[in-house]
Amino acid sequence: MEKIRAAQVTAKALKTRKTFLGVSPHLAICPYALCEAMGFDLRFVNIPSFEGMYVASQNLVLISAERPEGRKHFTCAHEIGHHVLGHGTIIDEILECGSSNEEELEADFFASMLLMPSSAITRSMIRYGIEANNLTPKDCYILAKYFGVSYQAFITHIYSNLRLFNYRHYQTLKKGNLPGIRFEICGLDTKQQIFSIGDWWEEKALELEVGNYIVTDQPLLVDGPDLLEIEDVQKNILKAKSPGITRVYNGTWSRFVKISRHKFQGFYQYKYDEEEE
Repeated sequence: MEKIRAAQVTAKALKTRKTFLGVSPHLAICPYALCEAMGFDLRFVNIPSFEGMYVASQNLVLISAERPEGRKHFTCAHEIGHHVLGHGTIIDEILECGSSNEEELEADFFASMLLMPSSAITRSMIRYGIEANNLTPKDCYILAKYFGVSYQAFITHIYSNLRLFNYRHYQTLKKGNLPGIRFEICGLDTKQQIFSIGDWWEEKALELEVGNYIVTDQPLLVDGPDLLEIEDVQKNILKAKSPGITRVYNGTWSRFVKISRHKFQGFYQYKYDEEEE
């Protein structure tokens, strides 16, 4: 993408955040909340063969419920990009090698800048306590969770769009083994997503699916519905056991935790509803 067009798309992404959420560019956002604020109906559907769809005539965004949560976040931002950039109705299928279509490339770039503005990346790394050139696979996995994107989307954006580290470092990070990273973080052999959090995790709620884990460097207390269970007292690991919204806190820090059913299907406004007794 040409530099002038990239600058235009970046400006549109930042303006969209500011206009509909009132969020500054140094903070992470939830694309689902943005979608709702823009007046779209957002629905998660059981269609494994596609990523998502923007239906211009119906003000509707469809997201595949079968995809990982980080991928769903990025796809939602991507579909918002199609709308803001005036692309019209688009069906985004799963492609192993990505797309060379100009509108798809623009929507991907829009999604990256919407979810991971340069100032937000810089601020998160400062608060986390690391420089880009020193990022390890573990660091990238943890920070990707803060921005609500996949590991691959995070490192690709840092390298390809923001140019914060060199090609050799990018290739090293690409070799990151996700099961190995998760084991390094919490000592569990699991396919579930791990959210390693601390005081650096700023403003944004934690968005989990049932079965996901929260890991902290100090114990957390729960203020709200009993939706989390202790997995390991010594390692400060909590597991999401039921859908709903609650709050966790310690002496200096607190955040809301939003938990959805695994592979939730339905409209976004019901995504975090508690189970009926």
